Amino acid sequence: MLLKDVTLLFVEDNRDTQQQIKMIFEDNVKAFYQAFDGEEGFHLFYQKNPDIIITDINMLKMTGLELLSEIQKIDKHKPVIMMSAYNDKENILEAVNNGANGYITKPIDLEALYDRLSHIAAGIHEKRSQQNMCKQTLEKFYKLAHYDTLTNIPNRMMFDIELIKSIEAANDQRNKLALFFIDLDYFKEINDTYGHEAGDFVLKHIVANISKIIPEDAVLARRSGDEFLLLIRDYTDVTSLKQLAQSILDVTVKEIAWKEEIVSVSCSIGISLFDEGIRDHETLINLADKAMYHAKRSGKATYAFFDG
Repeated sequence: MLLKDVTLLFVEDNRDTQQQIKMIFEDNVKAFYQAFDGEEGFHLFYQKNPDIIITDINMLKMTGLELLSEIQKIDKHKPVIMMSAYNDKENILEAVNNGANGYITKPIDLEALYDRLSHIAAGIHEKRSQQNMCKQTLEKFYKLAHYDTLTNIPNRMMFDIELIKSIEAANDQRNKLALFFIDLDYFKEINDTYGHEAGDFVLKHIVANISKIIPEDAVLARRSGDEFLLLIRDYTDVTSLKQLAQSILDVTVKEIAWKEEIVSVSCSIGISLFDEGIRDHETLINLADKAMYHAKRSGKATYAFFDG
């Protein structure tokens, strides 16, 4: 039942009518709110933001027409059903012309009211379904644009965003930043020997291992192919970075079982440190890249800091 998914505010100064409507609808909607005059109705609308409002027209303190006007200043699409005596055609016409979602006459025809509420609830349900579909679509495109589809870690675009924000914060707050450029050794040979399926398996395996040992606020991203970037924010000292680099080597320099084969893997790591002389994220990445190539030339499966 679609009414079970909506909240309802009933604004009426007649307590007998209030009690009658409450008994009928309280258990048939998600939440039922009562207001005994227009002002109270507006306060409840503002606090609870009900999905549907039913309001009498003729009330003290604030009329139903005034309540409708105040509600539309906040949400012009909020469904509002007006109630009035059968012979109060002038007010009913004004309410409809001012954007009410219909009206019911007194004494209340409960079947007609139920049908009207069900129709509005169906529209709300359809709108929510469309919004959820749009949200899911946006989330899907966001993930495709910002995350690597193979490893589910941030891609280069997402990493650049995080790195730029971190550099801005470091400039303002003098935080320490370190960048690790991680490149797998002999990865082309793995793909050539065992195929790209094996290469993908190795990449996911290594990412999973590294993700387990890096700090919680670190950002690990796939730059391209077998290259990864790791951002370390506010590290303690260089010794802690050396320990982390060695831990990454330890979980990466392994023999990985692939079907009936044993694949040997290792990596080389270049590390650059942010300082006031570095003004952009590309410079920090390039310096780490240079340090990584120094590690490669030193025999691979090791790390090196950029030292100028």
